[in-house]
Amino acid sequence: MSNRRDFLKKATALSASTFLSNWALSAVSNDKYGDVLPMRRITRDGTKSTAFTLGGYHHAKSLKPAEAEKLIDKAMQLGVRFYDNARGYHDGTAEEYYGKFLTPKYRDDIFLMTKSHAKTGEGVREHLEASLSAMKTGHVDLWQMHTIVSKEDVDNRINDGVLDYFLEAKAQGKAKYIGFSCHTNPKVGIYFLEQLESRGLEFDTCQMPLNVCDPNFESFRDGLLPALLEREYGVIAMKTMGGGGMLGRRFDLTPQDYKDEDILNIVQLSDLTHAQLHQFVYSLPISTLCSGCETVEELEKNVKVLRNYKDLSEADLNQFVSLAKPFAGKYAECYKRVL
Repeated sequence: MSNRRDFLKKATALSASTFLSNWALSAVSNDKYGDVLPMRRITRDGTKSTAFTLGGYHHAKSLKPAEAEKLIDKAMQLGVRFYDNARGYHDGTAEEYYGKFLTPKYRDDIFLMTKSHAKTGEGVREHLEASLSAMKTGHVDLWQMHTIVSKEDVDNRINDGVLDYFLEAKAQGKAKYIGFSCHTNPKVGIYFLEQLESRGLEFDTCQMPLNVCDPNFESFRDGLLPALLEREYGVIAMKTMGGGGMLGRRFDLTPQDYKDEDILNIVQLSDLTHAQLHQFVYSLPISTLCSGCETVEELEKNVKVLRNYKDLSEADLNQFVSLAKPFAGKYAECYKRVL
């Protein structure tokens, strides 16, 4: 037990420079489209992906096909090779845009992920078939059980056949790897890992919120990340700016009763910069940072942070967390719940 505690304590404090050399080694490469962004290991068998992932929700938020096509082509030009999506994003339109503008030209050169939020085995089966059809591909590289929100939700999905079909889809080759996402509380992720282990099973990846506010409130960095690292899961960071909540913006998970003036922009009100919000997350032992970009300008800005990334000291990281502490919690991370 003491050895496990020591591991968890050390893993929580690890930076990219110390841990990534063993798990998610960065690399510089190029392909027929040009220079590829630095890559990190995404699965325990050694598969790598770019350390930046284009978020599937925001690329389609305008619901304008031409804008989505422009963003996808630019992402490829900038070296992005990991593309996120989900069946529920804009009622399937986000996946349809990938089927029109991404997979016909780039399928063999990208790592493609989608997710299903369905609660039954039949539901996730229908979602996967619809996803493959919409994105015009015979398989996805990664398929994730989307947004598990509570221990009861985990139990219900397992009892209603969701887990069984995820395993079946992987066995059939429709999903090369499988994972899960959660953003309400790290205890939910721990519970899901325990349920898998009690059945002698393991998934490949986990997608979860990681940002400078996180360590100060129901922390995924401290509460779930060490357990994932111990099990050699690929870690996909999301909500690095709280879905916009850390920048004073409302988004799809912002409760209606929140007043606009209570959602604060921490970049304007602290010494933190936009770049540092991403630098903090890249410093953690993650596989990739999934960021929602609605414009080419946002995409270029985010990619530039990775291109110019330099290792940060532990003192730097602690300072970022300290600067973010007054803003952590309810409004900046409205997706979290206390369990």
